Amino acid sequence: MKKKSKLSKVLAICLAMVMVLSMSVPVLALSSTDTGTITVNNLDTERQVSVSAYQIITVNVDNTSGQPTYPMYTWNSAVAAWMRTNGFTSYINDTLGPDAVADVFKRMSADDQTVFLEKLAAAIRSGAISLTPAGTQTTAAQGETYANSVTFSDMAMGEYILIASGGVSIYQPATAKVIPTEADGTWTVQNDTVTMKRSTTPPPEKEVVDAGDQTVAIGDTITYKITTVVPDYPVDATRRTFYIGDKVSDGLTYSGDATINVYEGAIAEENKVSADNYTVSAPAGKTFQIDFTDAYVRENAGTTIIVTYEAVVNEDAFTTDALGNKAFLGVNNDPYGDGDYELETEYDVYTYGIQLDKVNAQGNPLSGAQFTLKNADGAELKFTETATDGVYKYDPDASNTTLEVSAGGSLQIQGLDVGTYTLTETKAPNNYVLPSGSITITLTDAQPDGVLDDTSSAAAAGTIKIRGTVSASNNVISFDVENTSSDDAGFTLPVTGGTGTMLFTILGVLLMAGAVTMVVVISRKKRA
Repeated sequence: MKKKSKLSKVLAICLAMVMVLSMSVPVLALSSTDTGTITVNNLDTERQVSVSAYQIITVNVDNTSGQPTYPMYTWNSAVAAWMRTNGFTSYINDTLGPDAVADVFKRMSADDQTVFLEKLAAAIRSGAISLTPAGTQTTAAQGETYANSVTFSDMAMGEYILIASGGVSIYQPATAKVIPTEADGTWTVQNDTVTMKRSTTPPPEKEVVDAGDQTVAIGDTITYKITTVVPDYPVDATRRTFYIGDKVSDGLTYSGDATINVYEGAIAEENKVSADNYTVSAPAGKTFQIDFTDAYVRENAGTTIIVTYEAVVNEDAFTTDALGNKAFLGVNNDPYGDGDYELETEYDVYTYGIQLDKVNAQGNPLSGAQFTLKNADGAELKFTETATDGVYKYDPDASNTTLEVSAGGSLQIQGLDVGTYTLTETKAPNNYVLPSGSITITLTDAQPDGVLDDTSSAAAAGTIKIRGTVSASNNVISFDVENTSSDDAGFTLPVTGGTGTMLFTILGVLLMAGAVTMVVVISRKKRA
Protein backbone atom coordinates (compact mmCIF):
# COMPACT_ATOMS: atom_id res chain seq x y z
CA MET A 1 0.00 0.00 0.00
CA LYS A 2 2.87 2.37 0.87
CA LYS A 3 4.48 1.70 -2.50
CA LYS A 4 1.24 2.58 -4.27
CA SER A 5 0.93 5.74 -2.20
CA LYS A 6 4.45 6.82 -3.06
CA LEU A 7 3.79 6.09 -6.75
CA SER A 8 0.63 8.16 -6.68
CA LYS A 9 2.51 11.06 -5.15
CA VAL A 10 5.21 10.86 -7.81
CA LEU A 11 2.61 10.80 -10.59
CA ALA A 12 0.80 13.77 -9.07
CA ILE A 13 4.05 15.71 -8.82
CA CYS A 14 4.91 14.87 -12.46
CA LEU A 15 1.46 15.92 -13.64
CA ALA A 16 1.76 19.21 -11.78
CA MET A 17 5.15 19.84 -13.32
CA VAL A 18 3.75 19.11 -16.79
CA MET A 19 0.94 21.60 -16.20
CA VAL A 20 3.35 24.25 -15.00
CA LEU A 21 5.67 23.67 -17.92
CA SER A 22 2.80 23.76 -20.40
CA MET A 23 1.60 27.08 -19.02
CA SER A 24 5.02 28.60 -19.32
CA VAL A 25 5.72 27.47 -22.90
CA PRO A 26 6.13 30.71 -24.90
CA VAL A 27 3.80 31.27 -27.93
CA LEU A 28 5.25 31.47 -31.41
CA ALA A 29 6.93 34.86 -31.52
CA LEU A 30 5.22 37.76 -33.34
CA SER A 31 7.30 40.45 -35.07
CA SER A 32 6.32 43.97 -36.04
CA THR A 33 7.63 43.18 -39.52
CA ASP A 34 5.21 40.32 -40.09
CA THR A 35 2.93 40.81 -43.12
CA GLY A 36 -0.21 39.38 -44.67
CA THR A 37 -2.31 39.51 -47.83
CA ILE A 38 -5.53 41.26 -48.80
CA THR A 39 -7.76 39.92 -51.57
CA VAL A 40 -10.38 42.27 -53.04
CA ASN A 41 -13.32 40.72 -54.93
CA ASN A 42 -16.42 41.83 -56.86
CA LEU A 43 -14.67 44.21 -59.22
CA ASP A 44 -16.05 45.18 -62.60
CA THR A 45 -14.84 42.95 -65.44
CA GLU A 46 -15.78 45.18 -68.39
CA ARG A 47 -13.02 47.70 -67.81
CA GLN A 48 -9.79 47.76 -65.85
CA VAL A 49 -10.24 48.69 -62.18
CA SER A 50 -7.65 50.19 -59.86
CA VAL A 51 -7.71 49.60 -56.08
CA SER A 52 -5.58 51.57 -53.62
CA ALA A 53 -5.01 50.48 -50.01
CA TYR A 54 -4.25 53.19 -47.41
CA GLN A 55 -3.15 52.10 -43.94
CA ILE A 56 -5.20 54.00 -41.37
CA ILE A 57 -4.48 51.89 -38.24
CA THR A 58 -1.21 50.25 -37.17
CA VAL A 59 -0.62 47.28 -34.86
CA ASN A 60 1.64 47.67 -31.83
CA VAL A 61 3.98 44.70 -31.28
CA ASP A 62 6.69 44.12 -28.64
CA ASN A 63 9.48 42.45 -30.58
CA THR A 64 11.22 41.33 -27.39
CA SER A 65 8.35 39.21 -26.16
CA GLY A 66 6.96 38.58 -29.62
CA GLN A 67 3.51 39.70 -28.50
CA PRO A 68 1.13 42.59 -29.21
CA THR A 69 1.13 45.40 -26.66
CA TYR A 70 -1.72 47.33 -25.11
CA PRO A 71 -3.13 49.44 -26.71
CA MET A 72 -2.97 47.06 -29.60
CA TYR A 73 -4.12 49.53 -32.29
CA THR A 74 -3.11 53.14 -33.05
CA TRP A 75 -4.44 55.54 -35.66
CA ASN A 76 -2.14 56.81 -38.39
CA SER A 77 -1.09 60.24 -37.12
CA ALA A 78 -2.32 62.07 -40.25
CA VAL A 79 -5.68 60.30 -40.03
CA ALA A 80 -5.96 61.06 -36.30
CA ALA A 81 -5.25 64.75 -36.91
CA TRP A 82 -8.04 64.90 -39.49
CA MET A 83 -10.43 63.02 -37.17
CA ARG A 84 -9.88 65.53 -34.39
CA THR A 85 -11.07 68.40 -36.57
CA ASN A 86 -13.90 66.61 -38.35
CA GLY A 87 -16.10 65.31 -35.56
CA PHE A 88 -14.60 61.84 -35.01
CA THR A 89 -12.68 62.40 -31.74
CA SER A 90 -14.78 59.75 -29.99
CA TYR A 91 -12.91 57.13 -32.00
CA ILE A 92 -9.61 58.17 -30.38
CA ASN A 93 -8.66 57.27 -26.76
CA ASP A 94 -5.53 59.16 -25.78
CA THR A 95 -5.67 57.79 -22.24
CA LEU A 96 -4.51 54.45 -23.60
CA GLY A 97 -1.75 56.07 -25.60
CA PRO A 98 -1.25 58.77 -28.25
CA ASP A 99 -3.83 58.34 -31.06
CA ALA A 100 -4.95 54.97 -29.66
CA VAL A 101 -8.05 53.45 -31.27
CA ALA A 102 -11.00 53.69 -28.89
CA ASP A 103 -13.20 50.68 -28.20
CA VAL A 104 -16.22 52.63 -29.44
CA PHE A 105 -14.76 52.51 -32.95
CA LYS A 106 -14.87 48.71 -32.88
CA ARG A 107 -18.57 48.81 -31.88
CA MET A 108 -19.80 51.40 -34.40
CA SER A 109 -22.95 50.64 -36.39
CA ALA A 110 -22.89 49.83 -40.08
CA ASP A 111 -24.44 53.20 -40.93
CA ASP A 112 -21.88 55.07 -38.82
CA GLN A 113 -19.10 53.10 -40.46
CA THR A 114 -20.39 54.01 -43.94
CA VAL A 115 -20.47 57.72 -43.09
CA PHE A 116 -17.00 57.61 -41.55
CA LEU A 117 -15.41 55.71 -44.44
CA GLU A 118 -17.00 57.89 -47.12
CA LYS A 119 -15.81 61.06 -45.41
CA LEU A 120 -12.39 59.58 -44.85
CA ALA A 121 -12.11 58.45 -48.48
CA ALA A 122 -13.15 61.89 -49.69
CA ALA A 123 -10.53 63.53 -47.48
CA ILE A 124 -7.78 61.20 -48.70
CA ARG A 125 -8.61 61.69 -52.37
CA SER A 126 -9.02 65.45 -52.03
CA GLY A 127 -5.65 65.76 -50.25
CA ALA A 128 -7.16 66.91 -46.96
CA ILE A 129 -5.27 63.96 -45.44
CA SER A 130 -1.72 63.57 -46.67
CA LEU A 131 -1.55 59.81 -47.01
CA THR A 132 0.39 57.68 -49.47
CA PRO A 133 -1.18 54.37 -50.48
CA ALA A 134 0.54 51.29 -49.10
CA GLY A 135 -0.16 49.68 -52.45
CA THR A 136 -2.20 49.97 -55.64
CA GLN A 137 -3.33 47.02 -57.73
CA THR A 138 -5.10 46.93 -61.11
CA THR A 139 -7.17 44.10 -62.51
CA ALA A 140 -5.43 41.88 -65.03
CA ALA A 141 -6.67 41.53 -68.59
CA GLN A 142 -8.29 38.21 -69.46
CA GLY A 143 -8.97 38.32 -73.18
CA GLU A 144 -11.63 40.95 -73.80
CA THR A 145 -12.51 41.24 -70.11
CA TYR A 146 -10.67 41.73 -66.83
CA ALA A 147 -10.25 39.74 -63.63
CA ASN A 148 -12.80 40.48 -60.92
CA SER A 149 -10.27 40.58 -58.09
CA VAL A 150 -6.84 41.83 -57.03
CA THR A 151 -4.47 40.71 -54.28
CA PHE A 152 -2.15 42.80 -52.12
CA SER A 153 0.87 40.91 -50.79
CA ASP A 154 3.34 41.70 -47.98
CA MET A 155 0.98 44.15 -46.30
CA ALA A 156 2.09 45.39 -42.88
CA MET A 157 -0.22 44.56 -39.99
CA GLY A 158 -3.04 47.05 -39.49
CA GLU A 159 -6.35 48.21 -40.96
CA TYR A 160 -6.63 49.65 -44.45
CA ILE A 161 -9.22 51.67 -46.30
CA LEU A 162 -9.70 50.40 -49.86
CA ILE A 163 -10.65 52.90 -52.56
CA ALA A 164 -11.51 51.54 -56.02
CA SER A 165 -11.98 53.41 -59.27
CA GLY A 166 -12.33 52.63 -62.94
CA GLY A 167 -14.60 50.29 -64.84
CA VAL A 168 -18.27 51.15 -65.12
CA SER A 169 -19.13 50.98 -61.40
CA ILE A 170 -19.12 53.37 -58.50
CA TYR A 171 -17.50 51.70 -55.48
CA GLN A 172 -18.11 52.29 -51.81
CA PRO A 173 -14.91 52.51 -49.76
CA ALA A 174 -14.24 49.38 -47.71
CA THR A 175 -11.83 48.26 -45.00
CA ALA A 176 -9.46 45.31 -44.78
CA LYS A 177 -7.67 44.02 -41.69
CA VAL A 178 -4.29 42.33 -41.47
CA ILE A 179 -4.12 41.61 -37.77
CA PRO A 180 -2.49 39.11 -35.38
CA THR A 181 -4.62 36.37 -33.87
CA GLU A 182 -3.76 33.78 -31.22
CA ALA A 183 -4.90 30.17 -31.16
CA ASP A 184 -3.53 27.33 -29.05
CA GLY A 185 -0.56 29.37 -27.97
CA THR A 186 0.42 30.40 -31.49
CA TRP A 187 0.26 33.89 -32.95
CA THR A 188 -0.49 34.17 -36.66
CA VAL A 189 -1.18 37.05 -39.00
CA GLN A 190 -4.73 36.91 -40.27
CA ASN A 191 -5.18 37.63 -43.98
CA ASP A 192 -8.36 39.27 -45.22
CA THR A 193 -10.74 38.90 -48.16
CA VAL A 194 -13.01 41.82 -48.97
CA THR A 195 -16.05 41.96 -51.27
CA MET A 196 -16.44 45.48 -52.61
CA LYS A 197 -19.90 47.01 -52.66
CA ARG A 198 -20.59 48.79 -55.91
CA SER A 199 -23.41 50.33 -57.88
CA THR A 200 -23.29 49.90 -61.63
CA THR A 201 -25.02 52.36 -63.89
CA PRO A 202 -26.17 50.36 -66.94
CA PRO A 203 -25.56 51.69 -70.45
CA PRO A 204 -28.34 53.93 -71.72
CA GLU A 205 -31.18 52.27 -73.62
CA LYS A 206 -31.77 53.87 -77.02
CA GLU A 207 -34.95 53.39 -79.02
CA VAL A 208 -37.68 55.26 -80.86
CA VAL A 209 -40.93 56.33 -79.23
CA ASP A 210 -42.96 54.88 -82.13
CA ALA A 211 -41.77 51.34 -82.86
CA GLY A 212 -42.67 51.83 -86.54
CA ASP A 213 -40.00 54.51 -86.83
CA GLN A 214 -37.20 51.97 -87.11
CA THR A 215 -37.95 51.74 -90.82
CA VAL A 216 -38.25 55.17 -92.39
CA ALA A 217 -38.35 57.22 -95.55
CA ILE A 218 -36.53 60.44 -96.29
CA GLY A 219 -38.41 63.33 -94.74
CA ASP A 220 -39.79 61.33 -91.82
CA THR A 221 -39.50 62.83 -88.33
CA ILE A 222 -38.24 60.38 -85.72
CA THR A 223 -38.70 60.86 -81.99
CA TYR A 224 -35.87 59.15 -80.16
CA LYS A 225 -35.95 58.01 -76.55
CA ILE A 226 -32.95 57.53 -74.24
CA THR A 227 -33.56 55.76 -70.92
CA THR A 228 -31.07 55.51 -68.06
CA VAL A 229 -30.75 55.70 -64.26
CA VAL A 230 -29.25 58.42 -62.08
CA PRO A 231 -26.02 56.97 -60.61
CA ASP A 232 -25.78 56.35 -56.86
CA TYR A 233 -22.73 58.18 -55.50
CA PRO A 234 -21.35 57.99 -51.96
CA VAL A 235 -22.78 60.64 -49.64
CA ASP A 236 -19.51 62.55 -49.46
CA ALA A 237 -18.40 62.12 -53.06
CA THR A 238 -16.49 65.18 -54.18
CA ARG A 239 -17.71 64.92 -57.77
CA ARG A 240 -21.03 63.62 -59.06
CA THR A 241 -20.95 63.52 -62.84
CA PHE A 242 -24.11 62.64 -64.72
CA TYR A 243 -24.85 63.62 -68.27
CA ILE A 244 -26.78 62.25 -71.24
CA GLY A 245 -25.79 63.03 -74.82
CA ASP A 246 -26.32 61.92 -78.38
CA LYS A 247 -24.54 62.00 -81.75
CA VAL A 248 -26.80 61.60 -84.79
CA SER A 249 -25.53 60.26 -88.10
CA ASP A 250 -25.15 62.16 -91.36
CA GLY A 251 -28.47 60.73 -92.55
CA LEU A 252 -30.36 62.56 -89.79
CA THR A 253 -30.91 66.24 -89.19
CA TYR A 254 -31.25 67.19 -85.52
CA SER A 255 -34.43 69.19 -84.95
CA GLY A 256 -32.87 71.36 -82.24
CA ASP A 257 -32.69 71.67 -78.47
CA ALA A 258 -36.31 72.86 -78.36
CA THR A 259 -37.41 69.27 -79.06
CA ILE A 260 -35.58 67.91 -75.98
CA ASN A 261 -37.76 66.78 -73.09
CA VAL A 262 -36.56 65.17 -69.85
CA TYR A 263 -38.88 62.96 -67.78
CA GLU A 264 -38.71 60.98 -64.55
CA GLY A 265 -40.07 57.43 -64.72
CA ALA A 266 -42.38 57.75 -67.72
CA ILE A 267 -43.21 60.08 -70.60
CA ALA A 268 -45.94 62.28 -69.19
CA GLU A 269 -46.33 66.02 -68.85
CA GLU A 270 -46.52 65.82 -65.06
CA ASN A 271 -43.22 63.88 -64.99
CA LYS A 272 -41.15 66.52 -66.77
CA VAL A 273 -37.92 67.52 -65.04
CA SER A 274 -37.53 71.25 -64.60
CA ALA A 275 -34.87 72.80 -66.85
CA ASP A 276 -33.33 74.28 -63.68
CA ASN A 277 -31.90 70.83 -62.97
CA TYR A 278 -29.78 70.55 -66.13
CA THR A 279 -28.03 72.47 -68.88
CA VAL A 280 -27.86 71.63 -72.60
CA SER A 281 -24.71 72.13 -74.66
CA ALA A 282 -23.10 70.80 -77.84
CA PRO A 283 -19.54 69.71 -77.02
CA ALA A 284 -17.22 68.49 -79.75
CA GLY A 285 -18.21 65.09 -81.08
CA LYS A 286 -21.80 65.24 -79.86
CA THR A 287 -25.02 66.65 -81.24
CA PHE A 288 -26.14 67.62 -77.73
CA GLN A 289 -25.31 66.91 -74.10
CA ILE A 290 -27.52 67.30 -71.03
CA ASP A 291 -25.54 67.88 -67.81
CA PHE A 292 -27.47 67.41 -64.56
CA THR A 293 -26.69 69.49 -61.50
CA ASP A 294 -24.85 68.03 -58.50
CA ALA A 295 -27.87 68.68 -56.27
CA TYR A 296 -30.21 66.81 -58.61
CA VAL A 297 -27.88 63.79 -58.81
CA ARG A 298 -27.40 63.74 -55.04
CA GLU A 299 -31.15 63.81 -54.35
CA ASN A 300 -32.35 61.45 -57.11
CA ALA A 301 -30.02 58.43 -57.06
CA GLY A 302 -31.65 55.44 -58.76
CA THR A 303 -34.33 57.48 -60.52
CA THR A 304 -35.17 56.43 -64.08
CA ILE A 305 -34.57 59.27 -66.54
CA ILE A 306 -36.07 59.41 -70.04
CA VAL A 307 -34.88 61.93 -72.64
CA THR A 308 -36.73 62.42 -75.92
CA TYR A 309 -35.72 64.49 -78.94
CA GLU A 310 -36.50 64.69 -82.64
CA ALA A 311 -34.51 64.26 -85.85
CA VAL A 312 -35.54 64.26 -89.51
CA VAL A 313 -34.36 61.70 -92.08
CA ASN A 314 -32.45 63.69 -94.71
CA GLU A 315 -31.27 63.11 -98.28
CA ASP A 316 -28.08 61.41 -97.06
CA ALA A 317 -30.05 58.65 -95.35
CA PHE A 318 -29.80 56.01 -98.07
CA THR A 319 -26.09 56.39 -98.70
CA THR A 320 -25.31 56.02 -94.99
CA ASP A 321 -27.06 52.62 -95.07
CA ALA A 322 -27.97 52.31 -91.38
CA LEU A 323 -28.95 55.58 -89.74
CA GLY A 324 -26.96 54.95 -86.59
CA ASN A 325 -26.81 57.38 -83.74
CA LYS A 326 -25.09 56.97 -80.40
CA ALA A 327 -26.43 57.83 -76.99
CA PHE A 328 -23.86 58.67 -74.32
CA LEU A 329 -24.10 58.42 -70.55
CA GLY A 330 -21.42 60.14 -68.49
CA VAL A 331 -20.69 59.07 -64.93
CA ASN A 332 -17.82 59.60 -62.52
CA ASN A 333 -16.56 56.15 -61.54
CA ASP A 334 -14.06 57.78 -59.21
CA PRO A 335 -16.36 59.86 -56.98
CA TYR A 336 -13.38 61.39 -55.17
CA GLY A 337 -11.37 62.29 -58.25
CA ASP A 338 -11.61 63.07 -61.95
CA GLY A 339 -12.34 59.60 -63.33
CA ASP A 340 -15.18 60.41 -65.70
CA TYR A 341 -16.38 57.51 -67.80
CA GLU A 342 -18.75 57.30 -70.75
CA LEU A 343 -21.14 54.49 -71.54
CA GLU A 344 -22.68 54.43 -74.99
CA THR A 345 -25.43 52.68 -76.91
CA GLU A 346 -26.07 52.78 -80.65
CA TYR A 347 -29.51 52.57 -82.22
CA ASP A 348 -30.09 52.20 -85.95
CA VAL A 349 -33.01 52.98 -88.21
CA TYR A 350 -33.12 51.98 -91.86
CA THR A 351 -34.31 53.11 -95.27
CA TYR A 352 -34.66 51.14 -98.51
CA GLY A 353 -34.47 51.39 -102.29
CA ILE A 354 -35.39 50.00 -105.71
CA GLN A 355 -32.95 49.25 -108.54
CA LEU A 356 -34.28 48.46 -112.04
CA ASP A 357 -32.55 48.04 -115.37
CA LYS A 358 -34.37 48.68 -118.66
CA VAL A 359 -33.62 46.05 -121.33
CA ASN A 360 -34.88 44.75 -124.68
CA ALA A 361 -35.73 41.15 -125.59
CA GLN A 362 -32.03 40.36 -125.98
CA GLY A 363 -31.16 41.80 -122.54
CA ASN A 364 -29.42 44.90 -123.93
CA PRO A 365 -29.86 48.15 -121.97
CA LEU A 366 -32.41 50.74 -123.08
CA SER A 367 -32.53 54.42 -122.13
CA GLY A 368 -35.17 57.10 -122.10
CA ALA A 369 -38.01 55.27 -120.39
CA GLN A 370 -39.95 57.13 -117.68
CA PHE A 371 -41.86 55.90 -114.65
CA THR A 372 -43.95 57.07 -111.74
CA LEU A 373 -44.13 55.47 -108.30
CA LYS A 374 -47.20 55.42 -106.05
CA ASN A 375 -47.49 54.39 -102.42
CA ALA A 376 -50.10 52.06 -100.94
CA ASP A 377 -52.56 54.95 -100.72
CA GLY A 378 -52.27 55.61 -104.46
CA ALA A 379 -50.44 58.93 -104.08
CA GLU A 380 -47.67 59.68 -106.56
CA LEU A 381 -44.38 60.12 -104.75
CA LYS A 382 -42.04 63.01 -105.36
CA PHE A 383 -38.33 62.80 -105.97
CA THR A 384 -35.17 64.81 -106.36
CA GLU A 385 -32.68 63.69 -108.99
CA THR A 386 -29.14 63.41 -107.68
CA ALA A 387 -25.97 64.42 -109.45
CA THR A 388 -25.78 60.86 -110.77
CA ASP A 389 -27.87 60.18 -113.86
CA GLY A 390 -30.82 57.92 -113.14
CA VAL A 391 -30.53 58.10 -109.33
CA TYR A 392 -33.50 59.64 -107.47
CA LYS A 393 -34.12 60.23 -103.78
CA TYR A 394 -37.54 60.36 -102.27
CA ASP A 395 -38.32 63.94 -101.31
CA PRO A 396 -41.82 64.79 -100.07
CA ASP A 397 -41.06 68.51 -100.50
CA ALA A 398 -40.08 68.23 -104.16
CA SER A 399 -42.41 68.77 -107.15
CA ASN A 400 -41.07 66.18 -109.58
CA THR A 401 -42.86 62.84 -109.90
CA THR A 402 -41.10 61.59 -113.07
CA LEU A 403 -38.37 58.97 -112.81
CA GLU A 404 -36.27 58.70 -115.98
CA VAL A 405 -33.96 55.83 -116.81
CA SER A 406 -30.31 56.82 -117.27
CA ALA A 407 -28.36 56.69 -120.52
CA GLY A 408 -26.93 53.42 -119.29
CA GLY A 409 -30.37 51.90 -118.83
CA SER A 410 -30.65 51.98 -115.03
CA LEU A 411 -32.96 53.61 -112.51
CA GLN A 412 -32.30 53.82 -108.77
CA ILE A 413 -34.93 54.96 -106.28
CA GLN A 414 -33.62 55.68 -102.78
CA GLY A 415 -34.93 56.64 -99.36
CA LEU A 416 -38.13 54.57 -99.20
CA ASP A 417 -39.79 53.04 -96.18
CA VAL A 418 -41.00 49.46 -96.09
CA GLY A 419 -44.45 49.00 -97.66
CA THR A 420 -46.18 48.39 -100.98
CA TYR A 421 -45.53 50.52 -104.07
CA THR A 422 -46.84 50.62 -107.64
CA LEU A 423 -44.37 51.35 -110.47
CA THR A 424 -45.91 52.45 -113.77
CA GLU A 425 -44.12 53.10 -117.07
CA THR A 426 -45.35 56.37 -118.58
CA LYS A 427 -42.97 56.64 -121.53
CA ALA A 428 -41.27 53.88 -123.50
CA PRO A 429 -37.79 54.12 -125.04
CA ASN A 430 -37.68 55.30 -128.64
CA ASN A 431 -38.68 52.58 -131.14
CA TYR A 432 -40.36 50.59 -128.37
CA VAL A 433 -44.01 50.39 -127.39
CA LEU A 434 -45.47 51.50 -124.06
CA PRO A 435 -46.69 48.53 -122.01
CA SER A 436 -49.92 48.48 -120.10
CA GLY A 437 -50.31 47.59 -116.44
CA SER A 438 -47.80 48.14 -113.64
CA ILE A 439 -45.37 46.44 -111.27
CA THR A 440 -46.35 45.97 -107.62
CA ILE A 441 -43.33 46.14 -105.31
CA THR A 442 -43.40 45.03 -101.68
CA LEU A 443 -40.54 45.93 -99.31
CA THR A 444 -40.50 44.07 -95.97
CA ASP A 445 -38.10 44.04 -93.03
CA ALA A 446 -40.09 42.49 -90.20
CA GLN A 447 -37.25 42.50 -87.65
CA PRO A 448 -35.61 45.72 -88.76
CA ASP A 449 -31.94 45.22 -89.49
CA GLY A 450 -31.54 47.03 -92.81
CA VAL A 451 -31.75 43.78 -94.79
CA LEU A 452 -34.89 43.15 -96.82
CA ASP A 453 -36.71 39.93 -95.99
CA ASP A 454 -37.27 37.11 -98.47
CA THR A 455 -40.92 38.13 -98.58
CA SER A 456 -39.96 41.31 -100.46
CA SER A 457 -41.21 41.00 -104.03
CA ALA A 458 -41.95 42.60 -107.40
CA ALA A 459 -44.78 41.31 -109.61
CA ALA A 460 -45.90 42.57 -113.05
CA ALA A 461 -49.48 42.86 -114.29
CA GLY A 462 -50.70 43.73 -117.79
CA THR A 463 -48.17 43.73 -120.65
CA ILE A 464 -45.33 45.22 -118.62
CA LYS A 465 -42.75 42.47 -118.23
CA ILE A 466 -40.10 41.63 -115.60
CA ARG A 467 -37.21 39.84 -117.26
CA GLY A 468 -35.37 37.22 -115.23
CA THR A 469 -35.49 37.04 -111.44
CA VAL A 470 -36.20 39.53 -108.70
CA SER A 471 -33.51 39.75 -106.03
CA ALA A 472 -33.16 41.55 -102.69
CA SER A 473 -29.68 42.41 -101.48
CA ASN A 474 -29.31 44.24 -98.18
CA ASN A 475 -31.77 47.13 -98.35
CA VAL A 476 -32.37 47.19 -102.16
CA ILE A 477 -34.71 45.15 -104.35
CA SER A 478 -33.51 44.70 -107.97
CA PHE A 479 -35.06 43.50 -111.24
CA ASP A 480 -35.02 44.08 -115.03
CA VAL A 481 -37.95 45.52 -116.98
CA GLU A 482 -38.19 44.42 -120.63
CA ASN A 483 -39.65 46.50 -123.48
CA THR A 484 -41.00 45.23 -126.78
CA SER A 485 -39.76 46.92 -129.97
CA SER A 486 -42.16 48.54 -132.43
CA ASP A 487 -41.18 46.01 -135.12
CA ASP A 488 -41.91 43.08 -132.85
CA ALA A 489 -45.15 44.67 -131.74
CA GLY A 490 -46.47 45.33 -135.35
CA PHE A 491 -47.92 42.82 -137.92
CA THR A 492 -50.06 42.89 -141.33
CA LEU A 493 -53.77 43.07 -140.70
CA PRO A 494 -56.12 41.12 -142.98
CA VAL A 495 -57.94 43.24 -145.79
CA THR A 496 -61.69 42.80 -146.46
CA GLY A 497 -62.45 41.12 -149.93
CA GLY A 498 -59.04 39.92 -151.02
CA THR A 499 -57.25 39.98 -154.41
CA GLY A 500 -59.79 37.64 -156.22
CA THR A 501 -62.66 40.12 -155.99
CA MET A 502 -60.45 42.97 -157.19
CA LEU A 503 -59.50 40.98 -160.31
CA PHE A 504 -63.12 40.40 -161.22
CA THR A 505 -63.89 44.05 -160.80
CA ILE A 506 -61.08 45.05 -163.15
CA LEU A 507 -62.20 42.52 -165.76
CA GLY A 508 -65.77 43.78 -165.49
CA VAL A 509 -64.68 47.35 -166.09
CA LEU A 510 -62.64 46.28 -169.09
CA LEU A 511 -65.60 44.33 -170.59
CA MET A 512 -67.90 47.27 -170.10
CA ALA A 513 -65.40 49.57 -171.83
CA GLY A 514 -65.10 47.13 -174.74
CA ALA A 515 -68.84 46.89 -175.09
CA VAL A 516 -69.19 50.67 -175.24
CA THR A 517 -66.52 50.81 -177.91
CA MET A 518 -68.30 48.22 -180.03
CA VAL A 519 -71.62 50.07 -179.82
CA VAL A 520 -69.98 53.28 -180.98
CA VAL A 521 -68.25 51.58 -183.91
CA ILE A 522 -71.44 49.81 -185.10
CA SER A 523 -73.43 53.00 -184.85
CA ARG A 524 -70.96 54.88 -187.07
CA LYS A 525 -71.08 52.14 -189.72
CA LYS A 526 -74.87 52.31 -190.01
CA ARG A 527 -74.81 56.07 -190.66
CA ALA A 528 -72.37 55.61 -193.37
